[in-house]
Amino acid sequence: MVKVIIDRIEGEMAVAEISEGKFVNLPMIFIPDASEGDCVEITTAKVSRFYFASIDDGRMTVLTPDGKYAMPTELMGEAKPGDPIVFNISRQETEKRKGKVSALMEKLFEDV
Repeated sequence: MVKVIIDRIEGEMAVAEISEGKFVNLPMIFIPDASEGDCVEITTAKVSRFYFASIDDGRMTVLTPDGKYAMPTELMGEAKPGDPIVFNISRQETEKRKGKVSALMEKLFEDV
């Protein structure tokens, strides 16, 4: 499983942090209900609308009902070509992260 955090949404793309300081573009077709700050888990499944098709030039190609999308291989995780891929917004992880950020902000302003 790969986890990314949605940093911001720019039109049809979500800019997601994949690791500290590293960002990737994730097409909104995969996560239409996502908002800034959401934690998205990318996993394989038995059935999905999206399928990992191939790896070419360091990019993975994902097939969707609307066509093909190329994304960085860092989003591949354990997936292999032919695997159905699922993009889930983890509300629990998102709320946990928001709680940590709120606590840090409170501490920061408490010391001022």
